Amino acid sequence: MNNDNKYLIGCNYWASNLGIYMWRGYDKEVIEKDMKVLSEHGVNCLRIFPLWPDFQPLSRNRLVNDNAIPRYSYNMRVGDRPLALCKFPDSGLDPKQVDNMNHFLTVAEEYGMKVIVSIITGWMSGRKLVPDPFIDRNLITDAEVVFYECNFIKDLIGEIKHHKNIIGWEPGNETNCLDYNHNEYQSEMWCKAIADTMRLADPTRPVYSGMHGTSTRGCFNLISQSRHFDVVTPHPYPCFTPYCLNEKLTEMRASLHAACEGSYYRSIAGKEFMIQEIGNMGPMFLNNDLVPNYFEKALLTSYQTGSTGFLWWCAFEQSHLDFAPYDLNAAETQLGLSYADHTPKPVLKKLAELRKDIDAMGEMGEPESDAVVILTNYYENSPWSIVYGSYMLAAQAGAHVDYVWEEQASKKADYYILPHKIDYNGLPKYPAKELYQRVREGAKLLVTADAGAIYDFEEVTGLRTLGNEKVAHTKKFTLNGKQLEINCNKTLTLEATTAKVLVKDTEGRIVLTENKLGKGSVMYLNAPIEKHYVEMNYPENTALYEVYKLFFKDKKKVVNMDFARVYSTKHNLADGKVGITLYNYNEENVLPIEIDKDYKLEKAFFADVKDGKITFEKNYSYLILAKK
Repeated sequence: MNNDNKYLIGCNYWASNLGIYMWRGYDKEVIEKDMKVLSEHGVNCLRIFPLWPDFQPLSRNRLVNDNAIPRYSYNMRVGDRPLALCKFPDSGLDPKQVDNMNHFLTVAEEYGMKVIVSIITGWMSGRKLVPDPFIDRNLITDAEVVFYECNFIKDLIGEIKHHKNIIGWEPGNETNCLDYNHNEYQSEMWCKAIADTMRLADPTRPVYSGMHGTSTRGCFNLISQSRHFDVVTPHPYPCFTPYCLNEKLTEMRASLHAACEGSYYRSIAGKEFMIQEIGNMGPMFLNNDLVPNYFEKALLTSYQTGSTGFLWWCAFEQSHLDFAPYDLNAAETQLGLSYADHTPKPVLKKLAELRKDIDAMGEMGEPESDAVVILTNYYENSPWSIVYGSYMLAAQAGAHVDYVWEEQASKKADYYILPHKIDYNGLPKYPAKELYQRVREGAKLLVTADAGAIYDFEEVTGLRTLGNEKVAHTKKFTLNGKQLEINCNKTLTLEATTAKVLVKDTEGRIVLTENKLGKGSVMYLNAPIEKHYVEMNYPENTALYEVYKLFFKDKKKVVNMDFARVYSTKHNLADGKVGITLYNYNEENVLPIEIDKDYKLEKAFFADVKDGKITFEKNYSYLILAKK
């Protein structure tokens, strides 16, 4: 539906004057002013929210004793009018709000705005906003509620789908927060009912997930979402995600949160991803003058990673509003791209600059994957710590990783990473045997362990276990001339049989080994490096990435440089060309670079490459290389 193929950069939209009450106090003049200031600064995509109780203002005729007067056909109403007598008798959809929505979409199209319609907005910044008859009902499992939800969706889509600037539908704003009293099968059946209704009402547009904080298992998990939605939607707010506020938001790891979570969602769901909500959560986390720095880093690195778009939360400041959720949630009121009086904030000016630069670079698609990280079922609630740690370690080694869940079909790759935490089940036998066969055929495997069980341990690693003790300690060792320290909760005493010992710690214990297995090899790290990485402050300033760098040492690269503080992705373009993205986190703007002898530089965006050096004009560059 994105016919002009422009990268989607925008925001989640509530009107500047009334926030969530924009529809009940709909002001056409305000809408016009809002669209004007946003479009003038490069915004081309909005996510909008038809507030549920405003668009479906149902009420119930409450009787003293329902058994006394069995007139159930007139129980559901809109105000005092029986539902059967309304214009939309299946749903109770408000015709006035349909007119408002049609006006809004027309104005948005005039200003070049593409729109995602997030239909069931019953949750907003912690406030529950639902039609009166459903206020104390389960919004996911109650059959009557779901019946009216589906009817609402059917009728609204039917009335507005003629607008060409609508690029997708979604169930609603973070609908995994609507209710928590259900299991994963009930949540998936709800997704199926909602998504199927949307596709019946309009089979021409994709259905976005609109959900946040999902994982590999449990309610609304990524695998179930992949069965019902076309686009998955990370909402990578740092203050709501573990390990993402261990340093300032403008630092490397914190600003790569969105790129990492997007890659994780795409890998597990097997669907496109869009950074659909992101923000700094107000001046307590980052003041207005520094927000553009964070915005640039999060946006550019997400763009490098293949996100289909990037939407800030939200369009306008809401500090002038004195009703819930704005009177209750201090962090929610100062998140806009613009002040409510339409004065652009520094972050909106940065958006306008990046809009031009991204348009110049153009579409590049998903990056090439260098390795697959295997996620297993033994993480406490979520594999996020392993995901974040492995992503960052790989990035600092100049590699890009994808993920696979142990219950999914394996992915063919030349490099695999299997992180372990303390657990005695380990990777199940079937995926383990398939993985080892891939290694015997020539793949490389890195196992990073916290003393968990590993199937066929001695044969695969070439190591024997002489002792397994639950003793907290820190492994200290040297790799590539650099000092590394990793906290451990257990001690494995190992003896090499067929493995080559690469590194021992300062106490003489085996830390890192490599073992030949068929045509491939298995590198074993006797320490939980990913877990340690995410739990410490400023891990990107340590030498922990040297372990991953050693693992990838034989992988041929089109561009070589020190990637420890340069985030890079490789993109296979048309006509055999290759695109290399670079985001420079170094203070220096001149860095050594080497281009493979089989390639020649065709074009460099925002940088000059000459005599083995790259000079960055900005913090980022995009190199297009062609085969000689």
